[in-house]
Amino acid sequence: MKRLNRKGEASPETYFNTVYDSTVKSLTRFVISKCGNILDAEDILQNIYARFYQRIIKKGYDDIENAEAFLISIAKFECKSYYSAQKRHSVTESFSDYTDEQMVMIENEMSKTQKNFEDILCDELLAREIFEDIANTDELTGKIFYLYFVCDMKLADIAVELDMNLSAVKNKLYRTIERQKKKFKL
Repeated sequence: MKRLNRKGEASPETYFNTVYDSTVKSLTRFVISKCGNILDAEDILQNIYARFYQRIIKKGYDDIENAEAFLISIAKFECKSYYSAQKRHSVTESFSDYTDEQMVMIENEMSKTQKNFEDILCDELLAREIFEDIANTDELTGKIFYLYFVCDMKLADIAVELDMNLSAVKNKLYRTIERQKKKFKL
C-alpha cells in the first residue's frame, strides 16, 4: 500500500523505494563498469542513493523526469569525487584511531551472542577474502564475479555489458571458481 501525501502523490520514502527497486541493478552495472576497483562500488552506490534521498527530501521529486538518468548523473559525479577523495585521504584507519568509548561500543557489539555467530562470521570473512583475492588478481574477473553473484546477472548479459565473448566470460568465471576451491580448500 503506497503512502500518499495530501496532494495524492507518493511520499518521498515511497518514491525513493520505488526508484531504488527499479534502478539498483542497472545502476550497479553502470558503477561496476566505470569503477576502477569493484571493491569500492558498494561505497559509491551508497553515496549515490544517499545523495538521491537527501535531494528528494529537500526539494521533492516533481522535477525529476527520468529517475534513472538522474541517478546516472549522480553516479558520474560520485565516481569522480570518490576516487579524488581516496587519493587525498590514503591513510588507513586503525583501532588506535578510535576513542575509548568507541572501542567499548565495538567490543560490546563484537561480544553479542548470536546463533552460529562464529560460523556466519567465518563464512562472511571467507567470502570477502575470496572476493578480494579475485578482484586483486584480475580486475575483469572481479567484475564478472560481482555482476554474476551480487547483481544476479546472466552470463550473456555480463558478456554484453563488458563487451566480451560469452565463452570468455564463462571461462574466467568457471576457471576462477575452480582455482578458488583449490586455494581455499573448499
